[in-house]
Amino acid sequence: MKVAGMRKLEADAFPRLEGDGPVLITHGGKVSGLYVPLGDPDQITDDLRRNLVSVVGRYIAEVLEAKGVAEEEVLEDFDDFRRHRR
Repeated sequence: MKVAGMRKLEADAFPRLEGDGPVLITHGGKVSGLYVPLGDPDQITDDLRRNLVSVVGRYIAEVLEAKGVAEEEVLEDFDDFRRHRR
């Protein structure tokens, strides 16, 4: 498994992430993430897709709650962004 620090990854991500194997991402010497190439996204099972969405959704909800941001505020900001993007 390859290991890539955040600074090097930010400077030159593509070569560090290309390939078939996972890449352990570190920041300040501590693990901060894991990049796993998907290959063919259609091969991901529906159960795994639901699980990933659930985990990411819970994480986002926790971050928003910790920052005191309501879901309605996020939706309003998104709608405002979409209106002004055009």
